[in-house]
Amino acid sequence: MLEILFCIYMLLFYMIVYFSFGSLVTVRMKEEKFSVTFTMMIGFFLYYGIFQVIAVPCTFLKLPLSWLAVIWLSLVAVVVYMCGTAAYRKIWMGAFDGIRRQVFEQPFWTLVPLLAVAAQAVFVVMWQTDYWDATYYIGDVSLSVYTNTISLFDPLTGEMRSAFDIRHCFATYLVQDAVVCKAFGIHPLIEMKTVMGVVVTIINNLVTYNIARLFFKGNREHTGLMVVFALLLNLFTYTAYTSSGFLLLRSYEGKAVLGSVIVPAVLYIVARLYRDGKKKAFWWLLFLLCLSSCAISSSAMTLIPVEVGALTLSLSLVRRDWRPLAKGLLCMTPCLVILLLYVASSFGLFVVHI
Repeated sequence: MLEILFCIYMLLFYMIVYFSFGSLVTVRMKEEKFSVTFTMMIGFFLYYGIFQVIAVPCTFLKLPLSWLAVIWLSLVAVVVYMCGTAAYRKIWMGAFDGIRRQVFEQPFWTLVPLLAVAAQAVFVVMWQTDYWDATYYIGDVSLSVYTNTISLFDPLTGEMRSAFDIRHCFATYLVQDAVVCKAFGIHPLIEMKTVMGVVVTIINNLVTYNIARLFFKGNREHTGLMVVFALLLNLFTYTAYTSSGFLLLRSYEGKAVLGSVIVPAVLYIVARLYRDGKKKAFWWLLFLLCLSSCAISSSAMTLIPVEVGALTLSLSLVRRDWRPLAKGLLCMTPCLVILLLYVASSFGLFVVHI
C-alpha cells in the first residue's frame, strides 16, 4: 500500500514539474491562449531537453550521480518556485477555473476521456512484458544508482566500459530515471515500469487530446471521442512491431516515447505551423522537440529528421515557399549533430575513453 501511495506521489511530482517547465514557455506565448494540457505537453519536452544539456557534460566529466542529482533537482526546485509567483498563479488559476466550468457544463465528456486514460494506465502497469531490452535499460539505471556513477558500466556484463557508448550517451532519458531513483530512494523497477509507464501514458494522451482539439476545432464531444478511439485503436493493434505495442507493453522505454509521444507531437506542431504560420513560437517549439527527442531515444537522431523533413517539405510545397523546409532543416540540427557524432564513433573517429 505504501508503494502505491509513493508511486502516486511520484506521478504528481512529475506532473507538477512538467507543468512548471511548460509554463516558462506557454505563459510567454501572448498570442496563444494558455492551456493546461498544451503546457504540460511542452513541459515534458523542455524538461528532458534541459536535462540533456546538463547531464551530458556531467557524464563526460565522470561526476558522481549524486552530484548530478543535487544539480538537477536544485534547478527543478528553482523552476517550480519561480512558477509559484503571483504572475504565474494568476494565469494558472484562470486556466483551472476554465476547466472547472467545462466540467460542470459537460461532465460526461470530461469523465469519459479521463476514464479512458485511467484504463490505459492500469493496462500498462498490469501487462508490461520483459523484452531483452529491459535487461539493458533497467540494468543501466540500476548500475548507475548503486555505483553512484553515470553510465560508466555495461549493464549487460556489469563491467566498466573502456569508452563511453556514444549511441546512448546523448540519450539521457535513463540518466534522469537514475537521478530520481538516487534522490528519492525509489527502486529502478518501480520508477521505470510503474511510474514512468503511467507518465508516458498520460503524456501520450495529452498529445492525442491536443491533436483532436486542433482537428475538431475545440469540440469537446469529438475530442473526447477521439481519445477513446485512440485507446481502442492501441488495444486492438498492438504487436511487438507497432507503436501501440511499445506504448502498452514497453511504455517506459525511450522508443515507446519516440513512437507514441514525440512523432505525433511533431505532427501536431507542424499542423499548427500550417494553420498559424505567422506564429514564430511554433518553429522554436519544433526545435525543442528535435532537441529533446535525442535526449529521450537514440533512434530519434534518424527518425525525427525524416519526419520533420517530410512534413516541412510538404508545407513548402503547399505554400510554394522554400523557407519552411529551410527552417525545418535548422530545427533538426541537434539530431543531425548527434547522428554525425555517432557515425564518427562507429569509425573510431570520435572516441571518449573512460
